Amino acid sequence: MMTRLLGLELSLALAMLERQGITPTVVQTRSPRRKGEEGTLRVVHASDDARQLTVCRFLDPLDDSLAGRPDSVT
Repeated sequence: MMTRLLGLELSLALAMLERQGITPTVVQTRSPRRKGEEGTLRVVHASDDARQLTVCRFLDPLDDSLAGRPDSVT
């Protein structure tokens, strides 16, 4: 799994992967009780080859500096 992508906003993760020539499939998941579209889409799972990302919405802001903000995907 591409752990360097975990917790990143979807737009940042997609930009990083695009620089590597990767265009992943994005699958969105949510709690069964949650129906709204509020919050920030963040990566919660990435396949080993980064060709599939699973994202969900988070209401509370997460400091991106805690996610490491890697410059490239390895």
